[in-house]
Amino acid sequence: MSVALPRNTKSQIPCSRAVDVERTVAQWIFQGELTAGQRLTEQEVAERFGVSRSPVREAFRALADLGLLQIEQNRGAFVRKIDFDEAIEIHDIYSALEELATRTAARRLSGTQIGELKSLVESMDAAAEAEDLDRYYSLNLSFHQRLVEGSGNQRLLSAYNRLLNELHLFRRFGLMQRGEMQLSNCEHHQILEKIAASDSEGAAEAMRSHTNERRRKMLLRSDKFDPKSH
Repeated sequence: MSVALPRNTKSQIPCSRAVDVERTVAQWIFQGELTAGQRLTEQEVAERFGVSRSPVREAFRALADLGLLQIEQNRGAFVRKIDFDEAIEIHDIYSALEELATRTAARRLSGTQIGELKSLVESMDAAAEAEDLDRYYSLNLSFHQRLVEGSGNQRLLSAYNRLLNELHLFRRFGLMQRGEMQLSNCEHHQILEKIAASDSEGAAEAMRSHTNERRRKMLLRSDKFDPKSH
């Protein structure tokens, strides 16, 4: 299958070519330009980037380590497919980390950081009203990322980021129904209220309620799960 990659991505710094390829291909996966199961060949990607196959091979290995590609001997690299059972496993671990991070962050966040979270939630209100799923998704990721970073726990952040890469492989699942962005953001408001009140246990409970609802919706829609819908 042909991979539609732009031709103007050649790195200006030779030593970073593999990193350039890795980041750009990852971005295409995150944006849904490359779909689950799509095959990528070293030769084709190398030609698109104007580089040799060596940095492409290195980039593919790095993307496989991140959980974004699956490399099959004598067949090439494929955008990884996540089945529904895997999606639930990823969601459950991801959610447990979010709850832990929220409990810790509620005790550590400064007034400025809480103000930034408030701004994100207000922007999500506007995106939900406009039914702009892509913008809502991006802002939602930023909100949760800020909470995890605010925990100050680097090991937690590292584990979270690994799972976040896999989450991108089924990113739209659970947010596609009309009105659900508004409901989800009401839950963000509740989390933020507890954080602003320095109520760490209340914030953790609000996050747990949020992630439980997210899981419930996933289970209700299991028959509609499509790993290519990311």
